[in-house]
Amino acid sequence: MLKRDSDGDDTKGIHSATPPEERNAALPDVVHSPYGASLHYMLTEPLDSLRQLGRRAVLALLGITVGCAAVVALLNIGHNAAADAISAFRDMGSDMLVAGFADTAETNQRRAPATLDIDALTRALPGIRHAAPLILTSTNARLHRRQFNAIVAGAGAELAQVLALRVAHGRFLTRYDRQSTYAVLGAKTAVELGEAGTPVALGSRIQLGGYLFEVVGILQEQGQNPLLPVPVDEAIILPIEGMHRLLSSPEISSVVARSRRSETLQQEAAALRDYLMALAPGREVAVQISQQLLEGMERQSRTFTWLLAGLGGVSLLMGGVGVMNVMVMNVAGRRREIGVRMALGARPKDIGRLFLLEAAALAIAGALAGAIVGLLAAWLFVKMSGWAFSLSPLSLPLGIVSSLAVGVFFGLHPALTAARLEPVKALRDD
Repeated sequence: MLKRDSDGDDTKGIHSATPPEERNAALPDVVHSPYGASLHYMLTEPLDSLRQLGRRAVLALLGITVGCAAVVALLNIGHNAAADAISAFRDMGSDMLVAGFADTAETNQRRAPATLDIDALTRALPGIRHAAPLILTSTNARLHRRQFNAIVAGAGAELAQVLALRVAHGRFLTRYDRQSTYAVLGAKTAVELGEAGTPVALGSRIQLGGYLFEVVGILQEQGQNPLLPVPVDEAIILPIEGMHRLLSSPEISSVVARSRRSETLQQEAAALRDYLMALAPGREVAVQISQQLLEGMERQSRTFTWLLAGLGGVSLLMGGVGVMNVMVMNVAGRRREIGVRMALGARPKDIGRLFLLEAAALAIAGALAGAIVGLLAAWLFVKMSGWAFSLSPLSLPLGIVSSLAVGVFFGLHPALTAARLEPVKALRDD
């Protein structure tokens, strides 16, 4: 039957007594969109479902939180440990060169010199600012009833300039001490030879190889420098000319130098190598520069960072397995609900999307909580270690994104299982 409008024209349809706007307002949000559930419904429904899960949702959330926290914490700890080591090495100078005479078993090769004319070296190599030769050995050190095997370094007064040594008590060696039986102790050696954790007193006489050496200075703690052939804090430093008292045929083992310009370090290293090889023809000389070691340390730190990220990723995978277990049980417990939804018109992709969004909601909550926990744990560890904290640029993006990816990946199987259920079979389940 046709109905005329106010103008008398025929209309081609039957109008309801209720306007369309009022009919739509009376319906729930889920059917407002002609293409499925509304955005508001898709965001709130997974959260409501997770609240009903209770403890099971909390367990899955803890798994993702722990995994994300492990990734964030380990990446930041590794980043700060590497940054502290590299920073300490940079502070020791980026212009350092260390040349060493290679050991040889051949008896007919020329020995390395026992002394080195530093003035002649700096004149021949104007790019070298300071240089100091080293003769290294180890011997038994005795003071009163205490004794231990000590590292002994023969050096000149130039070593203080090259290594920027700081003296805690007394003084360092001077050019007037060449024939004297004087000794300067590293910070750790001074404490080890002292009593009750106190350093050795100045003026004490230490027995080395049958000779007594008077302690004239104690160094401040210098820290480790992997480029140096000797740990200064654990060494006993003697005048290089006096090393014949401990060695029958002393010879220089290393030369530590500083370049005037770090930009020409490679050229200065080659020139120093040629100069030293001319002093001992046939002996091989290897020169290390700080830039090479620094690049190696940075490569190692990157490898170490990715190793820690892998360890954190393992714990994150365990959290993903927890998400999958919870979502599988969730699907099994809501089979009748799934059947009712399908009977009322829900499409398989709507059901799958619902459960996938629930897994994503778990992953998002766990990732955010894990990022906060991981940052706090890393900050506490760094502060307890005495380092300066700096945020790893990879930690938060990698931790959060990997947590989301793991949560969605492990929630995909339960979501597909729910989407493939047959409505009739699902409604028959009690």
